[in-house]
Amino acid sequence: MKIVITAGGTGGHIMPAIAVAEAIRKKKPDTKILFIGTNRGLEEKLAEKHKLVFAAIKSSGIKGKSFKSIFAAVFTNMAGFIKAFKIISTFKPDWVVGTGGYVTGMVVLAGRLKSAKCAIQEQNSIPGLTNRILSRISHRIFLAYPDLKGVFPKEKAMLTGNPLRPEFIPQEYAGRNALVIMGGSLGAASINNAATGAVKILKDELEMVEIIHQTGQADIEKVRQAYAASGVKVRSEAFIEDMAQVFSRAALVVCRAGGITLSELSKTGVPAIMIPLPTAADNHQYHNALYISDAGGGWILSQDEMTPQRLADEISVRFKDKKALSAAASAIGKLGLGDGTEHISREIISCSEE
Repeated sequence: MKIVITAGGTGGHIMPAIAVAEAIRKKKPDTKILFIGTNRGLEEKLAEKHKLVFAAIKSSGIKGKSFKSIFAAVFTNMAGFIKAFKIISTFKPDWVVGTGGYVTGMVVLAGRLKSAKCAIQEQNSIPGLTNRILSRISHRIFLAYPDLKGVFPKEKAMLTGNPLRPEFIPQEYAGRNALVIMGGSLGAASINNAATGAVKILKDELEMVEIIHQTGQADIEKVRQAYAASGVKVRSEAFIEDMAQVFSRAALVVCRAGGITLSELSKTGVPAIMIPLPTAADNHQYHNALYISDAGGGWILSQDEMTPQRLADEISVRFKDKKALSAAASAIGKLGLGDGTEHISREIISCSEE
């Protein structure tokens, strides 16, 4: 069996692709896998780390850009599609699986034209433009969240959850006592600013709580200086490689509401105070968070309402009610948002053997 996986741009797209590739390779070691990504992102570095053969093409987004930028992007993407078509023609995959980013559009289309079975994976509750288009030519659509708006053809769609790396596993919630603060892999200045102030306000209340703050590279020194000035002991890191281990100790997480982050919390059973990124495409982070909060797995705090005092109040209320925290941990775990690796790899292998 030969499989092309394709993803581009951010870790939120790339790591699910790698998770699926590794699961398929574990189930069927003789499978030949080719990872196609952009020539400017993390893809090549991560593919090499996970021992995946990699090929790069150029791609460019068009949504929200000026006419001049769109015109340039069209030519970039045409060249990218031609190269993708040549790669697909040579490799001759049985499946092409896309997990997000503009590069997936060209690769999946090339795969479809060369008669490969095609699949896309949508990580958020509101699908992006690329997946909306690709859903019409794909054979399978793997969803992390229910398609409540009926965007995708029902006969193709499967609710699987997001694919995650194998180190994310269900964890016992009892006994956890860490507060984890994060704004994604690049950090979030608004969360960093509010969190340093909130922790200062709660200095005495959180004295016995382990506090871990992933800041992003841009704010790391600023955040460390703020905590030092407040006399609060906090583990501050620009980026934490082993988030699974951190989440295994977390009683509560303060975070954005990206699809992969929430899936990791669902898999490890950690409730969250979610601060959706207001500029996220189609406001998808808010809808991700709403799905969690409606199920009782977390609480939404609008960025517009987030001040150090407001965030401190929210953290205080949640930490004081251990029973409610435990119930929320159970609720987010039951959603199964991080169960996609097994479901997706099994579906692709079984369809290949038909």
